[in-house]
Amino acid sequence: MCEEPFKDEAELQSCLERCPYLLASDGEPAVATVQREVGLPSAGILDLLVVDEEGLPIAVEVKLARNAQSRREVIAQAFDYVADLSQLTYDELDEIVEGALSGVLAELVAPEQFVGVRKACATNLRAGRVRLIVAVDSANEDLIRIVRYVNDHSDLDIRLVCVSKFDNGAILVPRTMVASAADGKAVSRTHTSAEMDPALDAVLQAYGQAMPPDMHLRGRARDYRFLARSGWPAGLHYQFQDYRGETGVELHLESEGVRALSSVLSPLGGQELLPGISMEWDAKWSGRRGRLVAKVPKDQPPQVAAEAMQALVSRTEGLVDEFLVGRTEPAS
Repeated sequence: MCEEPFKDEAELQSCLERCPYLLASDGEPAVATVQREVGLPSAGILDLLVVDEEGLPIAVEVKLARNAQSRREVIAQAFDYVADLSQLTYDELDEIVEGALSGVLAELVAPEQFVGVRKACATNLRAGRVRLIVAVDSANEDLIRIVRYVNDHSDLDIRLVCVSKFDNGAILVPRTMVASAADGKAVSRTHTSAEMDPALDAVLQAYGQAMPPDMHLRGRARDYRFLARSGWPAGLHYQFQDYRGETGVELHLESEGVRALSSVLSPLGGQELLPGISMEWDAKWSGRRGRLVAKVPKDQPPQVAAEAMQALVSRTEGLVDEFLVGRTEPAS
């Protein structure tokens, strides 16, 4: 089948209004559309308001690649929507959408759960926990770079999702180009506490005691920290990732300049990192650039995940340094 263009942004909006599940990753809470074209007090008209069954509000900004609006303007407008939503109480937002928020939540959960999920939604709004999704028909490197940077350097929950159309709209194929979590199994940002999981915090403390002087711990999100090595490109870093029941020890390729590293690192997939802990090569990560992933159960002492990261660094840094010799991509 050949991919077909959307006639206009309204068509893509309509598709997502009918099929909001296209915006969710596998294993995530169910989602439902609250209302299309929501008039917010200050930021203007939000393309789509969605909510999940755990009470997480989701603001969706829809743009076609042929839209002349600059990528920076698109992101700035989307942030404005989130800021405006965060100023509203649950009752104020429900009034704006004429009761649709309560109606949708009542359909998503059992009657005995409604009060709890309504309270969770109110708490998320009050705390500014709103997921932002920029939905497009195609994404260039500039837009991907901007969204990736915001994810890596802030606590904002932002995704970039590309939707392709086939068979006159009968078939829609979503691709998450940038996600705030590693995959659908990653820890949800709807927890009532904004604090980092104690297990991940303990791992970071354990690793920090032996962290090489040329390695810098970065990021402020509660479900990951990435490790940038001096002299390496910005799109290449190690990362601790929080999963349900596991801590990820990972090496990410996230820029075109390091895509070719996949041929060097992918053969490590399947090899043992520590006794009982093996590496996997995730070829689909970051526009199919790829990543190495090893997962350590949280019932293990935090030193185990720290040692796994040390082993991953030891196993890969020489290969990466050899690859980078003579390359001039800006360092992190």
